[in-house]
Amino acid sequence: MVTLYAPQWAAQVARAAGLERVFIDTSELFPFTIMDLLLTLSEDLLFTWVWTDELLDEWERVIVEHGQRTPESARSVSAAVRGFFTPYRIAPDLYRTQVTDDLSPDPTDRVHAAACVFGNVHVLLTKNTKHFQSQRLSEAGVQVTSADDYLCLLYERHPEQVAESIHRAAEAKTNPAVTAADMIEKLNNAGAPKFAARIRNH
Repeated sequence: MVTLYAPQWAAQVARAAGLERVFIDTSELFPFTIMDLLLTLSEDLLFTWVWTDELLDEWERVIVEHGQRTPESARSVSAAVRGFFTPYRIAPDLYRTQVTDDLSPDPTDRVHAAACVFGNVHVLLTKNTKHFQSQRLSEAGVQVTSADDYLCLLYERHPEQVAESIHRAAEAKTNPAVTAADMIEKLNNAGAPKFAARIRNH
């Protein structure tokens, strides 16, 4: 279970206002290790994680289908995320009527692309970059990249803060206990080998 800490809303929202708004596609929200680190980095105000109801509903469905969570566990994680990151939900009325075929060749990804275009998103993290190469996204200034590449970029910008976030995320794991080195190895296996190699040498 990802550990979310109670925020001081006024200060957090004010500080997050100037950060990159990052939408994380379902494909980058599992394995769970990558999701855990990305949420921790967002909690630590290295970027603002923005989300939609469709995204979390899809995540719940997919992670259960892949056998990585029970339905109850998936709902618990989703509820925690919805509660903690409430200020950063992209309002449905901004994008739901704006879903068009030219946003993505994949019909299931069009609603996510619309949320990015009309939700003032700066960066979209996805493993399926070919599904998010539309002209509409480009014209809206949405940068499409992988979680691995974005984690490398964050490390280049904020090496000490990223290292501290990894230690904090590891220390929150108690059953079983996880070290920072363990977490880095999990990130390597979960699809972030470039970032794991960089942070391992920190």
